[in-house]
Amino acid sequence: MATTLPPLAMHRLVRLVIALMWLIIPLGVVVWHNSTTPFGGALAGALSALGDSAWLTLLVTLTTSALVLIAALAGAGGKHLNATWASFIAVPHVAFAIGLLWLISPSGWLVRVVDALLPMWQGPIQSSWLSVKSTFTLMVVLILKELPFLLLMAQANAQHMPIQRWQQQAQALGYSRRRFWWLIVVPALLKRIRLPLYIIAIYTVSVVDIPLLVGPNAPALLAHEVYQLNWQFTDDTQALVSWGSLFLVVIAVVSVLLLRGLEWVLQRWLGYLALTGKRVRAAKSSVKRMTTPWFWVLLAMSVFISLLLQSGQQSWFYPSLWPQGWQWSRWLTEWPYIAPLLYNTWILAALSATLAWLSAIALLEVQAQGQQHQLHGGWLAMLMIPQLVLVLGWQQTIGPDNGFIGLLWSHTVFCFPYAYLTLHGAYHAYPRRWLWQARSLGYGPWAAWFKVLVPMLKRPLALAWAMAFSISVAQYLPTQWLAPVTHPTLTTEAVSIASGGDWRLGSVYALAQWASVWIVFMLALWGTRARN
Repeated sequence: MATTLPPLAMHRLVRLVIALMWLIIPLGVVVWHNSTTPFGGALAGALSALGDSAWLTLLVTLTTSALVLIAALAGAGGKHLNATWASFIAVPHVAFAIGLLWLISPSGWLVRVVDALLPMWQGPIQSSWLSVKSTFTLMVVLILKELPFLLLMAQANAQHMPIQRWQQQAQALGYSRRRFWWLIVVPALLKRIRLPLYIIAIYTVSVVDIPLLVGPNAPALLAHEVYQLNWQFTDDTQALVSWGSLFLVVIAVVSVLLLRGLEWVLQRWLGYLALTGKRVRAAKSSVKRMTTPWFWVLLAMSVFISLLLQSGQQSWFYPSLWPQGWQWSRWLTEWPYIAPLLYNTWILAALSATLAWLSAIALLEVQAQGQQHQLHGGWLAMLMIPQLVLVLGWQQTIGPDNGFIGLLWSHTVFCFPYAYLTLHGAYHAYPRRWLWQARSLGYGPWAAWFKVLVPMLKRPLALAWAMAFSISVAQYLPTQWLAPVTHPTLTTEAVSIASGGDWRLGSVYALAQWASVWIVFMLALWGTRARN
Protein backbone atom coordinates (compact mmCIF):
# COMPACT_ATOMS: atom_id res chain seq x y z
CA MET A 1 0.00 0.00 0.00
CA ALA A 2 1.41 3.40 -0.92
CA THR A 3 1.93 5.95 1.80
CA THR A 4 2.00 9.72 1.65
CA LEU A 5 4.02 10.44 4.79
CA PRO A 6 7.44 9.52 6.16
CA PRO A 7 7.86 6.46 8.41
CA LEU A 8 6.34 5.75 11.81
CA ALA A 9 9.10 7.55 13.68
CA MET A 10 8.21 10.79 11.91
CA HIS A 11 4.56 10.27 12.79
CA ARG A 12 5.44 10.00 16.45
CA LEU A 13 7.63 13.10 16.22
CA VAL A 14 4.76 15.10 14.71
CA ARG A 15 2.40 14.01 17.50
CA LEU A 16 5.02 14.81 20.13
CA VAL A 17 5.73 18.31 18.81
CA ILE A 18 2.02 19.17 18.54
CA ALA A 19 1.31 17.76 22.00
CA LEU A 20 4.23 19.67 23.53
CA MET A 21 3.29 23.01 21.98
CA TRP A 22 -0.48 23.01 22.46
CA LEU A 23 -1.11 20.55 25.34
CA ILE A 24 1.82 19.53 27.54
CA ILE A 25 3.56 22.90 27.95
CA PRO A 26 0.31 24.90 28.52
CA LEU A 27 -0.91 22.40 31.11
CA GLY A 28 2.56 21.92 32.60
CA VAL A 29 2.97 25.63 33.28
CA VAL A 30 -0.34 25.75 35.15
CA VAL A 31 0.34 22.56 37.13
CA TRP A 32 3.82 23.73 38.06
CA HIS A 33 2.54 27.14 39.17
CA ASN A 34 -0.28 25.70 41.28
CA SER A 35 1.96 23.08 42.87
CA THR A 36 4.57 25.65 43.89
CA THR A 37 2.17 28.38 45.05
CA PRO A 38 0.65 27.80 48.50
CA PHE A 39 -3.02 28.60 49.06
CA GLY A 40 -3.54 31.58 51.30
CA GLY A 41 -6.40 32.02 53.73
CA ALA A 42 -8.87 29.44 54.96
CA LEU A 43 -11.39 27.42 52.99
CA ALA A 44 -14.25 28.65 55.18
CA GLY A 45 -13.44 32.26 54.37
CA ALA A 46 -13.23 31.54 50.66
CA LEU A 47 -16.59 29.74 50.72
CA SER A 48 -18.14 32.65 52.59
CA ALA A 49 -16.82 35.18 50.06
CA LEU A 50 -17.31 33.18 46.84
CA GLY A 51 -20.03 30.66 47.75
CA ASP A 52 -22.93 32.61 46.24
CA SER A 53 -21.03 33.19 43.00
CA ALA A 54 -20.11 29.51 42.82
CA TRP A 55 -23.71 28.36 43.22
CA LEU A 56 -24.93 30.88 40.65
CA THR A 57 -22.28 29.71 38.18
CA LEU A 58 -23.32 26.09 38.61
CA LEU A 59 -27.01 26.99 38.17
CA VAL A 60 -26.39 29.05 35.02
CA THR A 61 -24.12 26.37 33.53
CA LEU A 62 -26.53 23.49 34.07
CA THR A 63 -29.63 25.42 32.97
CA THR A 64 -27.97 26.82 29.85
CA SER A 65 -26.40 23.50 28.83
CA ALA A 66 -29.61 21.51 29.41
CA LEU A 67 -31.75 23.93 27.37
CA VAL A 68 -29.21 24.00 24.55
CA LEU A 69 -29.10 20.18 24.56
CA ILE A 70 -32.88 19.75 24.35
CA ALA A 71 -33.22 22.38 21.62
CA ALA A 72 -30.38 20.85 19.59
CA LEU A 73 -31.89 17.36 19.84
CA ALA A 74 -35.26 18.70 18.76
CA GLY A 75 -33.82 20.55 15.76
CA ALA A 76 -31.16 18.13 14.57
CA GLY A 77 -33.69 16.20 12.52
CA GLY A 78 -34.79 19.27 10.61
CA LYS A 79 -33.30 21.11 7.67
CA HIS A 80 -29.51 21.01 7.70
CA LEU A 81 -27.57 24.20 8.25
CA ASN A 82 -25.69 25.26 5.14
CA ALA A 83 -22.23 26.74 5.30
CA THR A 84 -23.24 30.27 4.31
CA TRP A 85 -25.28 31.09 7.37
CA ALA A 86 -23.81 28.41 9.61
CA SER A 87 -20.88 30.81 9.89
CA PHE A 88 -23.17 32.65 12.31
CA ILE A 89 -21.64 30.53 15.06
CA ALA A 90 -18.35 32.29 14.40
CA VAL A 91 -19.75 35.73 15.23
CA PRO A 92 -17.77 36.94 18.26
CA HIS A 93 -19.71 36.66 21.49
CA VAL A 94 -19.01 40.28 22.41
CA ALA A 95 -20.42 41.72 19.18
CA PHE A 96 -23.44 39.43 19.42
CA ALA A 97 -24.13 40.40 23.04
CA ILE A 98 -23.86 44.14 22.39
CA GLY A 99 -26.25 43.95 19.43
CA LEU A 100 -28.69 41.60 21.13
CA LEU A 101 -29.01 43.82 24.19
CA TRP A 102 -30.56 46.60 22.15
CA LEU A 103 -33.17 44.13 20.91
CA ILE A 104 -34.28 42.55 24.19
CA SER A 105 -33.67 45.26 26.80
CA PRO A 106 -36.72 46.76 28.62
CA SER A 107 -36.68 49.79 26.30
CA GLY A 108 -35.13 48.02 23.34
CA TRP A 109 -36.16 47.71 19.74
CA LEU A 110 -38.56 44.76 20.17
CA VAL A 111 -40.42 46.53 22.96
CA ARG A 112 -40.67 49.66 20.79
CA VAL A 113 -42.12 47.59 17.90
CA VAL A 114 -44.77 46.14 20.24
CA ASP A 115 -45.50 49.64 21.55
CA ALA A 116 -46.03 50.91 18.00
CA LEU A 117 -48.31 47.99 17.07
CA LEU A 118 -50.36 48.02 20.29
CA PRO A 119 -51.48 51.51 21.33
CA MET A 120 -52.78 50.20 24.69
CA TRP A 121 -49.27 48.92 25.54
CA GLN A 122 -47.76 50.71 28.53
CA GLY A 123 -44.01 50.44 27.94
CA PRO A 124 -41.18 50.22 28.56
CA ILE A 125 -41.12 46.92 30.45
CA GLN A 126 -40.54 47.34 34.17
CA SER A 127 -38.84 44.04 34.92
CA SER A 128 -35.49 43.08 36.41
CA TRP A 129 -35.54 39.89 34.29
CA LEU A 130 -34.88 41.80 31.08
CA SER A 131 -32.56 44.41 32.53
CA VAL A 132 -29.29 45.09 30.77
CA LYS A 133 -27.34 43.16 33.43
CA SER A 134 -29.16 40.15 34.87
CA THR A 135 -28.86 36.38 35.12
CA PHE A 136 -31.75 35.91 32.71
CA THR A 137 -30.21 38.20 30.08
CA LEU A 138 -26.91 36.37 30.43
CA MET A 139 -28.56 33.00 29.90
CA VAL A 140 -30.49 34.24 26.84
CA VAL A 141 -27.26 35.48 25.23
CA LEU A 142 -25.40 32.24 25.98
CA ILE A 143 -28.22 30.00 24.75
CA LEU A 144 -28.70 31.89 21.49
CA LYS A 145 -24.95 31.94 20.86
CA GLU A 146 -24.15 28.31 21.76
CA LEU A 147 -27.20 26.56 20.28
CA PRO A 148 -26.01 26.80 16.63
CA PHE A 149 -22.69 25.15 17.58
CA LEU A 150 -24.32 22.13 19.22
CA LEU A 151 -26.96 21.96 16.50
CA LEU A 152 -24.26 21.78 13.83
CA MET A 153 -22.41 19.10 15.80
CA ALA A 154 -25.63 17.09 16.19
CA GLN A 155 -26.51 17.31 12.50
CA ALA A 156 -22.95 16.45 11.46
CA ASN A 157 -23.02 13.33 13.64
CA ALA A 158 -26.52 12.38 12.46
CA GLN A 159 -25.24 12.32 8.88
CA HIS A 160 -22.91 9.46 9.82
CA MET A 161 -25.71 7.37 11.33
CA PRO A 162 -27.82 4.90 9.28
CA ILE A 163 -30.97 6.94 9.89
CA GLN A 164 -32.70 6.04 6.63
CA ARG A 165 -32.38 2.31 7.28
CA TRP A 166 -33.55 2.77 10.87
CA GLN A 167 -36.50 4.85 9.71
CA GLN A 168 -37.61 2.23 7.19
CA GLN A 169 -37.59 -0.42 9.91
CA ALA A 170 -39.38 1.90 12.34
CA GLN A 171 -42.10 2.74 9.79
CA ALA A 172 -42.61 -0.96 9.18
CA LEU A 173 -43.31 -1.30 12.91
CA GLY A 174 -45.78 1.60 12.90
CA TYR A 175 -43.55 4.35 14.35
CA SER A 176 -44.35 7.92 13.41
CA ARG A 177 -41.49 10.16 12.27
CA ARG A 178 -41.50 12.06 15.57
CA ARG A 179 -41.60 8.92 17.67
CA PHE A 180 -38.84 7.33 15.59
CA TRP A 181 -36.59 10.38 16.05
CA TRP A 182 -36.93 10.61 19.82
CA LEU A 183 -37.01 6.92 20.72
CA ILE A 184 -34.45 5.54 18.29
CA VAL A 185 -32.19 8.30 16.97
CA VAL A 186 -31.85 10.57 20.02
CA PRO A 187 -30.49 7.89 22.42
CA ALA A 188 -27.73 7.09 19.91
CA LEU A 189 -27.12 10.77 19.13
CA LEU A 190 -26.69 11.68 22.80
CA LYS A 191 -23.43 9.74 22.98
CA ARG A 192 -22.05 11.39 19.86
CA ILE A 193 -22.61 14.99 21.00
CA ARG A 194 -21.41 14.40 24.54
CA LEU A 195 -18.06 16.10 23.99
CA PRO A 196 -19.45 19.28 22.29
CA LEU A 197 -21.97 19.61 25.13
CA TYR A 198 -19.18 19.43 27.70
CA ILE A 199 -17.25 22.09 25.78
CA ILE A 200 -20.27 24.40 26.00
CA ALA A 201 -20.59 23.75 29.73
CA ILE A 202 -16.89 24.43 30.43
CA TYR A 203 -17.07 27.62 28.38
CA THR A 204 -20.07 28.81 30.41
CA VAL A 205 -18.23 28.10 33.67
CA SER A 206 -15.21 30.22 32.73
CA VAL A 207 -16.55 32.92 30.39
CA VAL A 208 -15.61 36.44 31.51
CA ASP A 209 -16.37 38.94 28.74
CA ILE A 210 -20.11 38.18 28.45
CA PRO A 211 -20.76 38.44 32.24
CA LEU A 212 -18.85 41.73 32.22
CA LEU A 213 -21.34 43.06 29.67
CA VAL A 214 -24.67 41.47 30.62
CA GLY A 215 -24.16 39.41 33.78
CA PRO A 216 -25.36 40.29 37.28
CA ASN A 217 -23.08 42.09 39.72
CA ALA A 218 -24.43 40.93 43.08
CA PRO A 219 -23.59 38.14 43.09
CA ALA A 220 -21.48 37.95 39.96
CA LEU A 221 -20.57 34.71 38.25
CA LEU A 222 -17.49 33.13 39.78
CA ALA A 223 -15.21 33.71 36.77
CA HIS A 224 -16.29 37.36 36.69
CA GLU A 225 -15.62 37.66 40.42
CA VAL A 226 -12.16 36.07 40.20
CA TYR A 227 -11.30 38.29 37.23
CA GLN A 228 -12.16 41.41 39.23
CA LEU A 229 -10.30 40.21 42.31
CA ASN A 230 -7.15 39.52 40.30
CA TRP A 231 -6.78 43.25 39.64
CA GLN A 232 -6.54 43.87 43.40
CA PHE A 233 -3.03 43.08 44.57
CA THR A 234 -3.57 42.48 48.28
CA ASP A 235 -2.77 39.21 50.03
CA ASP A 236 -6.42 38.57 50.90
CA THR A 237 -7.69 39.07 47.35
CA GLN A 238 -4.92 36.98 45.82
CA ALA A 239 -5.80 34.19 48.23
CA LEU A 240 -9.41 34.41 47.06
CA VAL A 241 -8.20 34.28 43.44
CA SER A 242 -6.39 31.00 44.16
CA TRP A 243 -9.42 29.49 45.86
CA GLY A 244 -11.71 30.81 43.11
CA SER A 245 -9.62 29.06 40.46
CA LEU A 246 -9.92 25.81 42.38
CA PHE A 247 -13.69 26.29 42.73
CA LEU A 248 -13.97 26.82 38.96
CA VAL A 249 -12.30 23.47 38.33
CA VAL A 250 -14.61 21.80 40.84
CA ILE A 251 -17.69 23.40 39.25
CA ALA A 252 -16.53 22.28 35.80
CA VAL A 253 -16.12 18.68 36.99
CA VAL A 254 -19.47 18.71 38.79
CA SER A 255 -21.20 20.19 35.74
CA VAL A 256 -19.81 17.50 33.46
CA LEU A 257 -20.86 14.75 35.89
CA LEU A 258 -24.36 16.16 36.23
CA LEU A 259 -24.72 16.51 32.46
CA ARG A 260 -23.59 12.91 32.13
CA GLY A 261 -26.33 12.04 34.63
CA LEU A 262 -28.85 14.00 32.56
CA GLU A 263 -27.83 11.99 29.50
CA TRP A 264 -28.31 8.75 31.45
CA VAL A 265 -31.77 9.84 32.64
CA LEU A 266 -32.83 10.82 29.10
CA GLN A 267 -31.66 7.51 27.68
CA ARG A 268 -33.46 5.51 30.38
CA TRP A 269 -36.63 7.57 30.04
CA LEU A 270 -36.72 7.28 26.25
CA GLY A 271 -35.96 3.56 26.55
CA TYR A 272 -38.87 3.21 28.97
CA LEU A 273 -41.19 4.98 26.52
CA ALA A 274 -40.02 2.70 23.70
CA LEU A 275 -40.64 -0.46 25.75
CA THR A 276 -44.01 0.56 27.16
CA GLY A 277 -45.32 2.02 23.90
CA LYS A 278 -46.21 5.35 25.49
CA ARG A 279 -46.17 8.42 23.33
CA VAL A 280 -43.52 11.10 23.53
CA ARG A 281 -44.66 14.67 23.21
CA ALA A 282 -43.36 16.71 20.33
CA ALA A 283 -41.04 19.58 20.98
CA LYS A 284 -42.85 22.87 21.40
CA SER A 285 -43.27 24.93 18.30
CA SER A 286 -41.08 27.69 19.78
CA VAL A 287 -38.19 25.25 20.10
CA LYS A 288 -38.69 24.02 16.54
CA ARG A 289 -38.70 27.57 15.23
CA MET A 290 -35.45 28.29 17.07
CA THR A 291 -33.73 25.49 15.17
CA THR A 292 -34.80 26.43 11.65
CA PRO A 293 -32.52 28.31 9.25
CA TRP A 294 -34.69 31.36 8.84
CA PHE A 295 -34.67 32.01 12.60
CA TRP A 296 -30.88 32.32 12.67
CA VAL A 297 -30.80 34.43 9.50
CA LEU A 298 -33.40 36.79 10.97
CA LEU A 299 -31.61 36.94 14.33
CA ALA A 300 -28.22 37.66 12.76
CA MET A 301 -29.70 40.40 10.55
CA SER A 302 -31.53 41.96 13.50
CA VAL A 303 -28.41 42.01 15.65
CA PHE A 304 -26.34 43.47 12.81
CA ILE A 305 -28.90 46.20 12.04
CA SER A 306 -29.14 46.97 15.75
CA LEU A 307 -25.37 47.47 15.94
CA LEU A 308 -25.37 49.58 12.78
CA LEU A 309 -28.12 51.91 14.01
CA GLN A 310 -26.57 52.19 17.44
CA SER A 311 -23.20 53.10 15.99
CA GLY A 312 -24.66 55.96 13.95
CA GLN A 313 -27.36 57.36 16.21
CA GLN A 314 -27.00 60.63 18.09
CA SER A 315 -30.22 60.50 20.11
CA TRP A 316 -32.83 57.78 20.30
CA PHE A 317 -35.56 58.30 22.89
CA TYR A 318 -38.33 55.89 23.77
CA PRO A 319 -40.69 54.95 22.09
CA SER A 320 -39.27 56.03 18.70
CA LEU A 321 -38.47 53.19 16.30
CA TRP A 322 -35.70 55.19 14.62
CA PRO A 323 -33.13 57.61 15.99
CA GLN A 324 -34.05 61.28 16.08
CA GLY A 325 -30.57 62.26 14.96
CA TRP A 326 -27.55 60.71 13.32
CA GLN A 327 -23.82 61.03 13.93
CA TRP A 328 -22.02 58.87 11.37
CA SER A 329 -18.93 61.01 11.87
CA ARG A 330 -18.31 58.86 14.95
CA TRP A 331 -16.76 56.28 12.63
CA LEU A 332 -14.32 58.82 11.19
CA THR A 333 -13.50 60.14 14.64
CA GLU A 334 -12.76 56.67 15.98
CA TRP A 335 -10.82 55.42 12.96
CA PRO A 336 -7.38 56.56 14.22
CA TYR A 337 -8.02 54.45 17.35
CA ILE A 338 -9.62 51.49 15.53
CA ALA A 339 -6.93 51.16 12.83
CA PRO A 340 -4.09 49.98 15.12
CA LEU A 341 -6.52 47.65 16.90
CA LEU A 342 -7.53 46.15 13.56
CA TYR A 343 -3.88 45.62 12.70
CA ASN A 344 -3.16 43.92 16.05
CA THR A 345 -6.29 41.78 15.77
CA TRP A 346 -5.73 40.67 12.17
CA ILE A 347 -2.02 39.94 12.53
CA LEU A 348 -2.53 37.99 15.75
CA ALA A 349 -5.54 36.08 14.38
CA ALA A 350 -3.90 35.27 11.03
CA LEU A 351 -0.71 33.94 12.61
CA SER A 352 -2.41 31.95 15.38
CA ALA A 353 -5.00 30.54 12.93
CA THR A 354 -2.26 29.46 10.52
CA LEU A 355 -0.23 27.75 13.25
CA ALA A 356 -3.32 25.99 14.62
CA TRP A 357 -4.52 25.05 11.12
CA LEU A 358 -1.19 23.57 10.07
CA SER A 359 -0.94 21.64 13.35
CA ALA A 360 -4.46 20.26 12.91
CA ILE A 361 -3.76 19.19 9.31
CA ALA A 362 -0.50 17.49 10.30
CA LEU A 363 -2.19 15.66 13.15
CA LEU A 364 -5.16 14.56 11.04
CA GLU A 365 -2.89 13.33 8.26
CA VAL A 366 -0.87 11.28 10.73
CA GLN A 367 -4.07 9.82 12.18
CA ALA A 368 -5.45 9.07 8.72
CA GLN A 369 -2.24 7.24 7.80
CA GLY A 370 -2.57 5.21 10.99
CA GLN A 371 -6.23 4.35 10.23
CA GLN A 372 -7.34 6.21 13.36
CA HIS A 373 -10.66 7.71 12.39
CA GLN A 374 -12.22 8.34 15.80
CA LEU A 375 -12.23 11.82 17.30
CA HIS A 376 -9.58 11.83 20.02
CA GLY A 377 -10.93 13.87 22.92
CA GLY A 378 -7.46 14.28 24.39
CA TRP A 379 -6.56 16.81 21.69
CA LEU A 380 -9.52 18.93 22.88
CA ALA A 381 -8.29 18.93 26.47
CA MET A 382 -7.69 22.70 26.50
CA LEU A 383 -11.42 23.21 25.91
CA MET A 384 -12.26 20.98 28.89
CA ILE A 385 -10.41 23.17 31.41
CA PRO A 386 -11.80 26.57 32.47
CA GLN A 387 -9.95 29.17 30.43
CA LEU A 388 -9.53 31.50 33.39
CA VAL A 389 -7.58 28.84 35.30
CA LEU A 390 -5.20 28.33 32.37
CA VAL A 391 -4.62 32.01 31.58
CA LEU A 392 -4.22 32.90 35.26
CA GLY A 393 -1.50 30.28 35.61
CA TRP A 394 0.27 31.58 32.51
CA GLN A 395 0.04 35.19 33.64
CA GLN A 396 1.42 34.51 37.09
CA THR A 397 4.23 32.39 35.62
CA ILE A 398 5.44 34.41 32.63
CA GLY A 399 4.03 37.76 33.72
CA PRO A 400 1.79 40.29 31.92
CA ASP A 401 2.96 42.08 28.78
CA ASN A 402 5.64 39.48 28.19
CA GLY A 403 5.66 40.10 24.45
CA PHE A 404 3.90 39.18 21.24
CA ILE A 405 5.28 35.63 21.10
CA GLY A 406 3.66 34.66 24.40
CA LEU A 407 0.35 36.17 23.32
CA LEU A 408 0.51 34.39 19.95
CA TRP A 409 1.21 31.09 21.69
CA SER A 410 -1.74 31.54 24.07
CA HIS A 411 -4.15 32.27 21.21
CA THR A 412 -2.92 29.28 19.22
CA VAL A 413 -3.47 27.00 22.22
CA PHE A 414 -7.21 27.78 22.04
CA CYS A 415 -7.43 27.94 18.22
CA PHE A 416 -5.88 24.51 17.65
CA PRO A 417 -8.67 22.34 19.17
CA TYR A 418 -11.34 24.22 17.19
CA ALA A 419 -9.41 23.80 13.95
CA TYR A 420 -8.97 20.10 14.72
CA LEU A 421 -12.66 19.67 15.62
CA THR A 422 -13.89 21.58 12.55
CA LEU A 423 -11.72 19.68 10.07
CA HIS A 424 -11.88 16.21 11.63
CA GLY A 425 -15.10 14.92 10.04
CA ALA A 426 -14.37 15.98 6.46
CA TYR A 427 -10.72 14.91 6.60
CA HIS A 428 -11.42 11.39 7.81
CA ALA A 429 -14.38 10.99 5.46
CA TYR A 430 -12.09 11.68 2.50
CA PRO A 431 -11.55 8.50 0.41
CA ARG A 432 -7.82 7.81 0.63
CA ARG A 433 -7.93 5.67 -2.51
CA TRP A 434 -7.57 8.87 -4.57
CA LEU A 435 -4.12 9.41 -3.06
CA TRP A 436 -3.12 5.82 -3.73
CA GLN A 437 -4.22 6.12 -7.34
CA ALA A 438 -2.23 9.35 -7.71
CA ARG A 439 0.85 7.58 -6.32
CA SER A 440 0.35 4.75 -8.81
CA LEU A 441 0.38 7.34 -11.62
CA GLY A 442 3.80 8.58 -10.55
CA TYR A 443 2.98 11.43 -8.18
CA GLY A 444 5.17 11.79 -5.10
CA PRO A 445 3.65 11.90 -1.58
CA TRP A 446 3.55 15.69 -1.37
CA ALA A 447 2.47 16.19 -5.00
CA ALA A 448 -0.41 13.73 -4.52
CA TRP A 449 -1.48 15.52 -1.34
CA PHE A 450 -1.38 19.02 -2.82
CA LYS A 451 -2.79 18.22 -6.26
CA VAL A 452 -5.47 15.69 -5.26
CA LEU A 453 -6.52 16.00 -1.62
CA VAL A 454 -6.30 19.78 -1.20
CA PRO A 455 -8.54 20.67 -4.21
CA MET A 456 -11.15 18.13 -3.08
CA LEU A 457 -11.15 19.38 0.52
CA LYS A 458 -10.62 23.05 -0.20
CA ARG A 459 -13.87 24.20 1.46
CA PRO A 460 -13.42 22.26 4.75
CA LEU A 461 -9.79 23.39 4.85
CA ALA A 462 -10.76 27.02 4.26
CA LEU A 463 -13.57 26.93 6.83
CA ALA A 464 -11.25 25.36 9.42
CA TRP A 465 -8.80 28.24 8.99
CA ALA A 466 -11.64 30.78 9.14
CA MET A 467 -12.96 29.16 12.32
CA ALA A 468 -9.51 29.34 13.95
CA PHE A 469 -9.26 32.98 12.85
CA SER A 470 -12.61 33.80 14.45
CA ILE A 471 -11.63 32.08 17.69
CA SER A 472 -8.52 34.24 17.94
CA VAL A 473 -10.50 37.42 17.22
CA ALA A 474 -12.95 36.53 20.02
CA GLN A 475 -10.25 35.88 22.65
CA TYR A 476 -10.62 38.32 25.53
CA LEU A 477 -8.97 36.89 28.63
CA PRO A 478 -5.59 35.87 27.12
CA THR A 479 -5.14 39.33 25.56
CA GLN A 480 -6.38 41.20 28.62
CA TRP A 481 -4.10 39.36 31.04
CA LEU A 482 -1.04 38.64 28.91
CA ALA A 483 -0.70 41.78 26.76
CA PRO A 484 -3.26 44.43 27.73
CA VAL A 485 -0.95 47.40 27.03
CA THR A 486 1.32 46.35 24.19
CA HIS A 487 -1.17 44.42 22.02
CA PRO A 488 -4.80 45.46 22.69
CA THR A 489 -7.37 44.10 20.25
CA LEU A 490 -10.87 44.99 19.09
CA THR A 491 -12.35 42.56 21.60
CA THR A 492 -10.63 44.00 24.66
CA GLU A 493 -11.55 47.55 23.64
CA ALA A 494 -15.17 46.64 22.79
CA VAL A 495 -15.67 45.02 26.20
CA SER A 496 -13.98 47.92 27.99
CA ILE A 497 -16.12 50.54 26.25
CA ALA A 498 -19.44 48.68 26.35
CA SER A 499 -19.04 47.61 30.00
CA GLY A 500 -18.62 51.31 30.80
CA GLY A 501 -22.10 51.97 29.43
CA ASP A 502 -21.24 53.66 26.12
CA TRP A 503 -23.26 51.41 23.82
CA ARG A 504 -22.99 53.74 20.83
CA LEU A 505 -19.20 53.69 20.80
CA GLY A 506 -19.21 50.04 21.83
CA SER A 507 -21.31 49.23 18.76
CA VAL A 508 -18.65 50.79 16.51
CA TYR A 509 -15.98 48.46 17.89
CA ALA A 510 -18.36 45.48 17.89
CA LEU A 511 -19.16 46.04 14.20
CA ALA A 512 -15.46 46.24 13.36
CA GLN A 513 -14.94 42.98 15.25
CA TRP A 514 -17.89 41.30 13.50
CA ALA A 515 -16.75 42.54 10.07
CA SER A 516 -13.28 41.10 10.63
CA VAL A 517 -14.72 37.61 11.11
CA TRP A 518 -17.49 37.90 8.52
CA ILE A 519 -15.14 39.00 5.75
CA VAL A 520 -12.83 36.05 6.37
CA PHE A 521 -15.72 33.56 6.31
CA MET A 522 -17.22 35.04 3.17
CA LEU A 523 -13.84 34.95 1.42
CA ALA A 524 -13.42 31.32 2.47
CA LEU A 525 -16.86 30.43 1.10
CA TRP A 526 -16.53 32.50 -2.07
CA GLY A 527 -13.03 31.26 -2.84
CA THR A 528 -14.06 27.62 -2.49
CA ARG A 529 -17.44 27.75 -4.22
CA ALA A 530 -18.18 24.96 -6.67
CA ARG A 531 -17.44 25.75 -10.30
CA ASN A 532 -18.91 23.93 -13.32
